[in-house]
Amino acid sequence: MLTVMLNRLWLALLLSNLHGGFLRSQIYFEADPFNLLRYEKTLFQERSVAPPFILRPTFNSSSTHAGSRWSITARAEYFENDSAPNLENSSSRWIGKGISRYRSLRLGYSNDFVTFTIEPYHFENENLDYPVPVRKGIYKRMNDTRPHGDTPLLLSDINEFQIFFHHSGVGVGASNANMWWGPGLHSSLQMSTNASGFRYFSFGTMGKQRVKNIGVDLRYIFSPMDDKNVGSPYFTALLASLTTYSSPQFTLGFSRSYLSGHGTARPTPWSYISLEDAMMLPFEELFLSEKQKDPDDPESAVDLWDEILVGYLVAAFPSSGLKIYIEYGRDDHAWDKDDFSRQPDHSGASIIGLRKYGLFGNPNLVGGLEYTSLIKSKFWTKRIPGTWYSKEVYDYNSYDGRWWGAHSGPDSDDFYIFLGYMGENFSIIPAFNYERHGVIDNTALILEKRPYLVYNPDTGRWVPVIREQWRERQVNIWPEVKFEFRLDVRLTIKEFDFNFYYEDEAVDNLEFKWGERKGKVWWMGVERTIDNDDFRSFRRRIGR
Repeated sequence: MLTVMLNRLWLALLLSNLHGGFLRSQIYFEADPFNLLRYEKTLFQERSVAPPFILRPTFNSSSTHAGSRWSITARAEYFENDSAPNLENSSSRWIGKGISRYRSLRLGYSNDFVTFTIEPYHFENENLDYPVPVRKGIYKRMNDTRPHGDTPLLLSDINEFQIFFHHSGVGVGASNANMWWGPGLHSSLQMSTNASGFRYFSFGTMGKQRVKNIGVDLRYIFSPMDDKNVGSPYFTALLASLTTYSSPQFTLGFSRSYLSGHGTARPTPWSYISLEDAMMLPFEELFLSEKQKDPDDPESAVDLWDEILVGYLVAAFPSSGLKIYIEYGRDDHAWDKDDFSRQPDHSGASIIGLRKYGLFGNPNLVGGLEYTSLIKSKFWTKRIPGTWYSKEVYDYNSYDGRWWGAHSGPDSDDFYIFLGYMGENFSIIPAFNYERHGVIDNTALILEKRPYLVYNPDTGRWVPVIREQWRERQVNIWPEVKFEFRLDVRLTIKEFDFNFYYEDEAVDNLEFKWGERKGKVWWMGVERTIDNDDFRSFRRRIGR
């Protein structure tokens, strides 16, 4: 029933002749980086102000758009993949081998007190068989694995539901919409759209709120994760950013998140936390020494819960269209200030990048680069490694089979560079991606045949048998390497937005044991949005 209704509404919207305008009545900026370049370029040109966009989704303030606003967006997509799934930041779309189809209809409404969006969708994928890579625990949730076994895979659900009650830019509500924390285009340490969105409660600003010459964004997030995460943990986070209205413009922000709860272990006083205590974790002391309960016993300060603390710094130059950013985070607690000052990069990870609009004096040329590093700390032989996304009880910081943070995963790095043309109705942006997995920890899983003695009660003797068993072995010292070439083409014709995407992937040293793989993905989509401004224009034309 949901699929039939979705098809009818989607077709009616695509056949409409109303005329929309990009960003004109935009209710909010979604987390998905699919349109991030377009958002930034448009706002740079129209307002000469560089939007930080480090905490998304972010909602347009009522002062920008007076009165109520509504919009309806229909989207249809077709994918063809001849190898293992390899698309990142694809949310509910898990593009397995074969042909995939995705259709969605997003409805949104906002006024001075209520904001509401809902996006039902239908997704189908052939999910054909392919050689699924076999890797050790911390690499189990890479995007080329197969978390869904149904063939074909059919999903009909609500991709996005948000309802917020707010006044003067501050609100409270519930959502399952994807989030993105950080200034990056390609990756995020803390929260990205690589996995499908999970349900959460949110309180704070609805977007950047201006206080004199400072923009403030402050949010609190809490999620009692559902059964898509085998550990069933609590997820709690506190986020903040401050932006100076100056030239250049600076944004400083942070996010502090916790995964807590007994997970799959049997609840004990040491491995259990109440819902109330879990909700307060981001407000705890910063250093472990401050949590020491027994002054004579340092182990009384041990914190079982998984904390990630990330800081963001963005420098934007509105007049030149340049944005430079850095993101740095730690996946453990420092003992005290001295410990942090001596080894600030222990368990550290970072993202650095830049984006430039108007390259070489041409307003339609855009380029940028981004480097992400989650490589295991150089102190890993001397100290507990603090490897990112490493706790099995929380399914390695994954949800619905994929990491919600950086798609490259633990002990990895990722270099992304793009340069292209982005006009008002046409854009073409080639890009190159170089990604490594297991830079330090690259032991392979080998299926070995091993002899065992088994007692036979009928004969009363021990009998030798051969059994197969997975064993960790250092086959070579090299990381797994992925090379990708991408081509992203966008076209707008009479308010219809078309996208054509091609990706060519080659993997070397697959599974850390000399394997190789090649694959190609084709993606075509069409999107159409109508809103309240369209109907005002339509009524004016009829009234003539």
